[in-house]
Amino acid sequence: MTRKGDNILVIKTDGLAAFVASEPLYQAIRDAHPGARISLLAQPHLQRVARASPYFDQVAAMPDFRDPVAKKAFVKQVKAARFSYIYDLAANEDAKKLYGALGLFKPKWRSVAPASRSARRRGAPEEGLPDTSKFSNSIGLDVPPRLPDFSWALATRKDSANMQPSWFGISGVYGLLMPGLDEARRWPVEHYAVFARMMAKKGIMPVMIGPKELHPFADEVAHEAPELVDITGKADHLQLVALAQNAAFFVSDAAEEIHLAVSVGCAGVLIRKSGEEHLAPRGRNVITLTTREDMGEASADFVWQALENMGLIPKGSASPKAAMR
Repeated sequence: MTRKGDNILVIKTDGLAAFVASEPLYQAIRDAHPGARISLLAQPHLQRVARASPYFDQVAAMPDFRDPVAKKAFVKQVKAARFSYIYDLAANEDAKKLYGALGLFKPKWRSVAPASRSARRRGAPEEGLPDTSKFSNSIGLDVPPRLPDFSWALATRKDSANMQPSWFGISGVYGLLMPGLDEARRWPVEHYAVFARMMAKKGIMPVMIGPKELHPFADEVAHEAPELVDITGKADHLQLVALAQNAAFFVSDAAEEIHLAVSVGCAGVLIRKSGEEHLAPRGRNVITLTTREDMGEASADFVWQALENMGLIPKGSASPKAAMR
């Protein structure tokens, strides 16, 4: 499809769940353009894990188009690159702005379909994923029939100190607690705290992970469960991949991070509100517990039992002291 030395641009400026979901598409684009230089536009917080992939030669962020100087410089840079193709895998406002700014003589632009308006109105990030069902066939991409797999990220700097659990004060057997940003869809503080104490009593270190905006929530959990190791805002997505691979299990609610965790084989329990069961990752070792009205309906004991039924609670236990901060 392209000649050696051609330039390709991939736009993926939406969130984490969408970034993970498109991983097989990244491979298809790379396979379709084996000799090309492929650049990716992604959100800043996703750039480290994106740079670890075998699919992209360069990773950058879209500038703020409200800044006319930054916009002009960026558009000039894109035009100078003389891209043969631009693959828009986001179909969002960022992509629309770039499409308009490039004018009439733009490269061949291939775009996925945006999510429906009703899906976007529902608010969950997973609801607003672009529709790629007809995209690959319409342009002749041979997308591998598989689930997203980020195992390639595990080979990146695997010997680096900051890719080891010990970098975060984690030792022995541990499990990941991954609350979401949406308070209405989040398992309550007291339930996370009870569960963290249950883990510690069994010698399993409770580790809470997520973006920095969750740090106040993690503080509340730690107040009731001092055993908690809070690394919210401290681990990037590449480090999360390494932590997820070695975790005994995860417990989550509406966190986008779950999609990255399951992409490297981490298994666990996902707590969802009624009507959101379809948002659980499919084809993965995940049990979805559905609450009818209130997220607190799923008790810590019930979640623990689900993990035991999955065979994810380690037999015996490590020293309880290993689970203490």
